[in-house]
Amino acid sequence: MLLNHIGIVNASEEQAGKFYGEFLELKKSREYVVPSELSEQLFKIKSDIQAVVYERDDVRLEIFIYPDSVPVTSEIRHVALFVDDLTSFLERAVQFKVEHIIGKTSEKTVHFIKDYSGNMIEVKQKP
Repeated sequence: MLLNHIGIVNASEEQAGKFYGEFLELKKSREYVVPSELSEQLFKIKSDIQAVVYERDDVRLEIFIYPDSVPVTSEIRHVALFVDDLTSFLERAVQFKVEHIIGKTSEKTVHFIKDYSGNMIEVKQKP
C-alpha cells in the first residue's frame, strides 16, 4: 500500500500558496474544480470546490479552497491510498463493516471509506 495524497482545507488560495508554496517550498503542480455533483456526494457540500495540488519528492497535498471552512468541515479532509486490488479491498471493507461512499459522475467513479472514527480515506487502484 502506498500513500497517494493528503487532502487539506484552506480558506483562501492566497493563504495556501503562501504556506504550502512559499513556506514549505512545495511546487504547485495542478489546479482543478471538484464539481458540485461530486462534492455533494463525497463531502456533503453543495457547491463546486476549487483544489490546488502542491508536491515535492513523494509528498502530494490536495488543498481544497473552501472559504466557508471555519469551522473546518471534516468531510473534506482525507487521506488517499493506492491499493493493489481495489475490488478485493472493497470486499474486505464490507467484511469489516467499514462504511463505503461512492461518488459518480459521467467521467469517473471515486471511492471513499471511513475509519471507525469517521475519518475519510480515498482508495484508488494502484497504477
